[in-house]
Formats: sequence, structure tokens, C-alpha cells
Amino acid sequence: MKKISVIIPCFNAVKWLPKCFVSLAGQTMGMDNLELIFVNDASTDEGATWAMLSELERAYPESIMIIDLPQNRRQGGARNEALKYASGEYVAFVDADDWICDTLCEKAYVAAKQYDADIVQFNHLLHFEGKGTIENPLKMQAEVLTVRDVNERRKMLMGEKLTYGCWNKLYRRSMLEKAGVQFAEHCIYEEPLFVYPLLFYVRRAVILPDYLYVYRQNISGTMRNDMKDRQTLMQHAKVQLAVWNFMKTTPFMQEYAEEIKAYFLHTYLYEYLDFAKRRDMKVDWEEYCKLAENALMEVQPLRLNRYQNIFVRQSTLYEIVRDGMDIERLERFYQEL
Repeated sequence: MKKISVIIPCFNAVKWLPKCFVSLAGQTMGMDNLELIFVNDASTDEGATWAMLSELERAYPESIMIIDLPQNRRQGGARNEALKYASGEYVAFVDADDWICDTLCEKAYVAAKQYDADIVQFNHLLHFEGKGTIENPLKMQAEVLTVRDVNERRKMLMGEKLTYGCWNKLYRRSMLEKAGVQFAEHCIYEEPLFVYPLLFYVRRAVILPDYLYVYRQNISGTMRNDMKDRQTLMQHAKVQLAVWNFMKTTPFMQEYAEEIKAYFLHTYLYEYLDFAKRRDMKVDWEEYCKLAENALMEVQPLRLNRYQNIFVRQSTLYEIVRDGMDIERLERFYQEL
């Protein structure tokens, strides 16, 4: 068994793949300990991405697997397909336009084994084309999170020290299989549907202070362009509704009802407005009222009890929704964000 399976979704990635691959091949852990699974997500570059992946596979047949998808499923779908074949003890994700520090796999794996951790999380750098690389200002400090009972899990859930992105972590594969998680497909903001449910299965998580992943701020990329599209706000909301529906099928819904409700209401109703405000986007209030109606149907009563004092601004929003979704009050709330 390989120590780590690394999953790399690729779409028209010829420009970025060489640097990404060199960072993977240069891992201090050694290629013999890695299983690299590259997924060509129905690239439209006349076979260039697939040809490059085929060359990599021929060079390292014992360590590289390539998958060719007939239809584009976005990053979430590509990762889901690769997860079917991953056989490593642990799993990591790298985007094709990013790269990793040469010690990422070794440091994360050593920490996982040392602490018998289900998840290892690490810091990342931000790379701006033509400007250079800087440290992510939201640095996470070294910490070991151990969950032994319900109260400790509640503290971990509400502390949000484990983020909802997928690529800054190493995961125990057996935990992924037990949880039965998958990414959302055909959309952006696909990661919470995979990451959030795992927080109810993790027994121990390690946070490393090291900057081990380099996240390229690709202004010409589809993700950056899509984030300016109003429809992506709805995609984000739909993913969070999918998270809510998934959690309703789990045995955790009763024990952690308040925590799951707080997460859903925050990400489904509040973040829609917050994301729009930060991007200076006009909100379609008729569309937003439909989200509010959905929230009222899903959550009764639509209020937080245990965490009312933590989500103060959010609770004001929920009060507006409960009172009948007055558009003028919603617009005032939006302007004051």
C-alpha cells in the first residue's frame, strides 16, 4: 500500500502541469511512497492535457494513474472519480495550477502517524502572477485537536479551526470510506459537501504551522471568473443545502442539531449576502426570498438557541426572515454588512 494517494483534477492544464508535477515528483518522501491520480476533466485543448498526462504515466507507471472523463464534471466530479481508485493509507488533493513544497507529504504523513490523526491540516502560500508569493495572513497555529466526547466535538465544530477547503489537508482514507462523503459536482464551492461531514468522524486532527501548499491566484482561471457571476451565489447556496440534506441522513443530526443548524443557516442565508457584498454584486431579492422560504421550511423554529450570542448579526437576519422576508428590511441589512 502506498502511503499517500494524491488526486489532481486537470482541465486545460498544460500551462500549469509541469510545475505542479515537478513539485510532486520532488517530494522528500519519494515517488515510491506516492500514488498520483491525475484526472483529465474533459479538457477542450485538442488532447494536449491528455497527451501530457500520458507522458507522465509512461515515465512513472508504478506511481501514476491517469483517468480520462468523457464529460466535464468540474473539480468536484474529477475528485470523486479519482477517489474510487485511491488506495493509499492517506489521501491529499492538489489542483493542477498549484504546487506544493517538497516536504508536504513527508511532514503531513509523519504528523499523522505520530498522533494517529485522521486529518492533518497545514498553512498555505498565495502566489500572484508577476508579483510573487506571500504567506496567507490567516495563519493557523500548531495544535492537536482531540475529540473524546460530545462536548469536545461541539467545541471543535464551533471553533472552526479546521477549515472547509480540501487541498490544505491530509485525510485518512479509511475515514473517508466510513463517512461516505463526496464533492458536489458541476459547480464551484464544491468542497463543503466533502469536508464538513468529516468533522463528525474525526477523532484527532493535527494542525501544522508550516506553509506547505502554494495556491495560485489565477485571475484568468474559471474559478476566479465564475466568482463574479451571480449564479455562483446560488451554486454556493445549493451546495450548502446539499450539506444539510446529507447531514439529515447521518446519526449526528439529533446529537448536534444546534451546531448543524448554525452551520446551515450561516452558510445558506448569511454567506449569500456576505459574498455578494464583498464582490459588490447586486442581489436578486426575489431569488433570495426563495432561499429564505426554503430555510423556513427546513428549519423550525428558524432561530439559534445555544449560539445566539455568537451569531448576533446572523440572528438579526433570521429574525427578518421569520417576520415575513420584508425586502426593504433585507436591503437595509445588506447595506449595513
